[in-house]
Amino acid sequence: MRFSSPETFWFLLLIPLLCVFFAWATLARRKALLRFVGWPLAEKLTRDLSRRRQFGKYALLGIGTLWAVVALCGPQFGAKLEMAQRKGVDVVLILDVSRSILAEDLKPSRLARAKQQIRELVDLLQGDRVGLIVFAGQAFVQCPLTLDYGAVDMFLDVLDAGMIPVQGTAIGDALRLAARTFDTEDEQHKVVVLFTDGEDHISEPLAAAQDAAEQGIHVFAIGLGTSGGELIPEMQQGGGTSYHKDERGNYVKTRLDEATLKEIALSTNGDYFRSSLAGQELVAISEQIAQMDQKEFASTRFTQYEERFQFPLFLALCCFFVEAFLGDKRARSVEWKGRFE
Repeated sequence: MRFSSPETFWFLLLIPLLCVFFAWATLARRKALLRFVGWPLAEKLTRDLSRRRQFGKYALLGIGTLWAVVALCGPQFGAKLEMAQRKGVDVVLILDVSRSILAEDLKPSRLARAKQQIRELVDLLQGDRVGLIVFAGQAFVQCPLTLDYGAVDMFLDVLDAGMIPVQGTAIGDALRLAARTFDTEDEQHKVVVLFTDGEDHISEPLAAAQDAAEQGIHVFAIGLGTSGGELIPEMQQGGGTSYHKDERGNYVKTRLDEATLKEIALSTNGDYFRSSLAGQELVAISEQIAQMDQKEFASTRFTQYEERFQFPLFLALCCFFVEAFLGDKRARSVEWKGRFE
């Protein structure tokens, strides 16, 4: 036997409190009676009262309270083993953490928008394994594939632009790393969701996308930014904000490269979306993932206990019912002496 809410046993402290209250109430009632009438008259008025019955009523209230607390604790008897199977696909989330992700053409910033959308997408996934890769000039696995969505959220909290010392936007390297993260023997059930502005001039992202397609990986790209672009903010040591400049001293404006992202998605039988505040693209991606063939991740055997709170609850109600209808006077017996006596 076990209890689903053992902390409720603290309510058992009500029983001694009830005992103290009933004792006080009995004494207070007797003192009030003696205050209005004398002891001889009080003795006559209470002659039919049964102390045994009064004690029985109090005992029934205490026992009923005990069983009610036991019922609240959720007693569970017996157990049966059940098998739980989780099916889904492997989803690797790739997030751009290069300097350009700090641009504020998406409010409050591209990075903040991407983090929020990743959380929303993870909430929409149902039973899929999720991993997280971050990249700038290099790519790193931040969180391996897992069914623990809380771990993904924890790793997401510590992400920041500039955490990778080598700057750049190596989308191709991130795609190649994602391909190595998946099970090489599995030719399907593999999805990449790419969050970036698409500006990659160093890692041949289209070639990496073609390799991913040959391995059965579907890439969904979410473009962060606007075609008009925005300056890249930089924090100064004194606390102020300036904007990134090139070697000639000109301000650098980062723009969304939708053409590259569309081609990556198209070549992998995926889809491209521009990031929006409403997040409809996340719903569309999750629906497409849900329609894919799923594989079994794990079969977990767990113990299912059966609730048995009904029995102590029934006993508690019986005690309260009997107490309510039990009188506190003695049962008087009248001897029949005949009609004419």
